[in-house]
Amino acid sequence: MLEMRNITPDEFVEWVRVEARAYGNRLNIDPEYLRPNFDLDRSIAVFDQGAIVGGSHSHKIDMSVPGGTAVVAGVANVSVQPTHRRQGIMTMMMRHQINDVHERGEPMAALFASESIIYGRFGYGVGSLQERWEIERHHTGYVRPYESPGRISFVEPEDVVTEFWDVFRRSTADRPGVFQTAALLRWEREARSPELKQGGRGGLFFIVYKEGDRVDGFAIYRTANNTVVVSELVAATSEATTALWRFCFDVDLMHSTEALRRPVDDPLPWMLADPRRLQRSPRDGMWLRLVDVASSLRLRNYNESGRLVFDVSDELCPWNEGPWELEGTPEGSTCRATSSSPDLALGVSNLGAAYLGGVSFTTLSKAGLVEELTPGALARADRMFAVQHQAWTPHGF
Repeated sequence: MLEMRNITPDEFVEWVRVEARAYGNRLNIDPEYLRPNFDLDRSIAVFDQGAIVGGSHSHKIDMSVPGGTAVVAGVANVSVQPTHRRQGIMTMMMRHQINDVHERGEPMAALFASESIIYGRFGYGVGSLQERWEIERHHTGYVRPYESPGRISFVEPEDVVTEFWDVFRRSTADRPGVFQTAALLRWEREARSPELKQGGRGGLFFIVYKEGDRVDGFAIYRTANNTVVVSELVAATSEATTALWRFCFDVDLMHSTEALRRPVDDPLPWMLADPRRLQRSPRDGMWLRLVDVASSLRLRNYNESGRLVFDVSDELCPWNEGPWELEGTPEGSTCRATSSSPDLALGVSNLGAAYLGGVSFTTLSKAGLVEELTPGALARADRMFAVQHQAWTPHGF
C-alpha cells in the first residue's frame, strides 16, 4: 500500500539519495549542503512499506512577467524509483502538489522537464524557449567592423555576486520568465564550488565588460576539448554584447565555441557575417502551469488594451473551468468569471504556453490547440499578449 506525505528531518538524507538514484546518479555531494534550501513542508514523498520510492519538492519564488513579477511555485526534484515506474506515483504526486500550490494561494507553478512528454498531461505548457549554439572559430567574423570602447577583465569567484547582480537585473528587467533570486543562488553556489580553481581542469572562468567603472556585461565559461563552453553571457549594452562574444570566440588554443541556454531573440546570429555557420538547436526551457487562471491573467500587463473571453478546460483544477473575461491594458487588467459567449476555447496548458508571449495564439490554433469562436479573436489575443523580449529562463531554482 502506497503512502504519500511530507518527509521528516530524519528522512531528508534518504529522500535526496532516492532522488539521485531515480536519475541514474550516485549522490556525490553532502546532503547537508542541500538542506538549507529545502522546505520540508513543501516536500512530497511516496512510501512503499516504509521505503521512499518517489518524491517532489517546490520553492516559493518570484518570476518576471510582462509588466512586473509574480509569485510561482518552482517545482523540482520530481522523481520515481526505477523499481516503481508505471504505478501511478507521478500522477499521485503531481495532483497533490497542484492542489497544495492552490491552497497556498500561489497562482502558477513552473518546472524544468527532463523529458518533454511528461508534464503536458498535468496542465503545464512550454513557457519559455532556449537555444544551444555551436560555431567553429574561423566562422565567427562580424558583419560590421568591431572596435571595443571598454575592457574585459577576470573576476575572482568571491566577487561574482557583487559584480554580476546589477547588470543582470538591468539586462533582464523587461524579460519575461526570469527568476532573479535564482541567479544569485547559482552564483553563490558556483563561487563555493571546490572546482573553481582558476585554470583547473573543468573549472569555470568569470569575466566582466566595463566602460569606466560600470559593469555592462559578464560571461561565465569553461574550456573542454579545445572548445569554449559559455554557460552564461548577459549584457546591458550592444557594446558589451559584441565585446564579450568576441572574447569568447578568440580564446587562444580553442577551435570552437558552444553556448548554452540562449534566448531565441538573441542578437548574435544577426551580428555574424556568416550566420548559417552558427548551429542553433532550439528546445523547451521552463514549463509553466496556471494553477489559478484568473489570478494569473490579472498579474501581467498587456501590449494593447482589449477584451477577451477564454473558455478554459482543465481536468486537474475544476476551479479553472469555464469562461473567463479578461480586460487587459498596458497598465493592468481584470479577469472574472462570466456568462458571456467565449472568443477562444483552449486547454490550460496552451494558455500557459502563450502566457509569457512565447507562442502566439494563432500558431497554437494552426496546431489544432486553440479554437477561435469569435472572428478576429486570435489576432486580438496575439496583439494583447505580444512582448518586446521573448520569454527566457537562464537559471533554474
